[in-house]
Amino acid sequence: MEAFGFTHGGGPEVFEQFNLPTPEPISNQIQIEVKAVGLNNRERMERKLASSGRQIVTGRDVAGVVSKLGDGVTDYAVGQRVLAHTEHGDAQYVVADLDAVTALPDSLSFEVGAAMITPGITAYKGLTFFTQMSADQTIIIKGASGGVGEIAVQLAVASGATVIGIGASQNEARVKALGVAEYVAYDQQKIAQVLANRGDIVVNVAMNGAGDDDDLAMAKPGGVIVTVSHGAVSSSKATFVHIHPTDGMTDGAAMKALVDLMAAGKLSLPVGQTFPLTLDGIIAAYSALEDPHDGRLVLIAQ
Repeated sequence: MEAFGFTHGGGPEVFEQFNLPTPEPISNQIQIEVKAVGLNNRERMERKLASSGRQIVTGRDVAGVVSKLGDGVTDYAVGQRVLAHTEHGDAQYVVADLDAVTALPDSLSFEVGAAMITPGITAYKGLTFFTQMSADQTIIIKGASGGVGEIAVQLAVASGATVIGIGASQNEARVKALGVAEYVAYDQQKIAQVLANRGDIVVNVAMNGAGDDDDLAMAKPGGVIVTVSHGAVSSSKATFVHIHPTDGMTDGAAMKALVDLMAAGKLSLPVGQTFPLTLDGIIAAYSALEDPHDGRLVLIAQ
């Protein structure tokens, strides 16, 4: 099968096409014919930092059609549309564990489904597993205009909480349209001062979770800071919780909840650009990921 990846680090130009054996599913796995793959910054950083000599096929957020079942699999059928959070998805076929798969209804396109996976899982687990939101809380979301942030805003608004979004001034109208009660532009105001001690929950899904000190300033005493930052922070004022991979809530369960909301028209995430899942297309897509862009970037199988 055709697959795309790299053997050394660098810019998008290091991508190459491989001819690899088609992966076969084992028990508790399915094989998927790939129809769309969502792009994430994690793959961009993985490529930049890759060491030489090892063949790496990228792609974690896959939408496609079940093409083969592993031994004993009865939850899915060949031909069924699915989403999967897996690895090596920039290829014609991929295998995925059942606990990282969910069905994709006909009402949602492959590209919309693929675009949602990583940002959706991150936002959903952040607000429903790593902390618990409720209608009587004030929830501050930093990075509200990004993929994770937009989903987090919609989930928090739906809970009935008072939601405050933080982002660049140019994104104010878009985030306000999602239902936030207040928007603070970090490029016009000092967020730690404007929002001091306001948040029962502070959600930091900005790039790399930057700004722990601001998060702490914005949290109420006894509050919770849920962050994608990898830094270890200790404080007597608030509890820092790092969003990380966990089996406490499976990716499949998170995706199912998100797909149900999207199918009901209660959740959306815009696709900004699509590119063909070819060598030229993947180079163009990851080049676009390097620059500021609106909406999610998605590869589409040809």
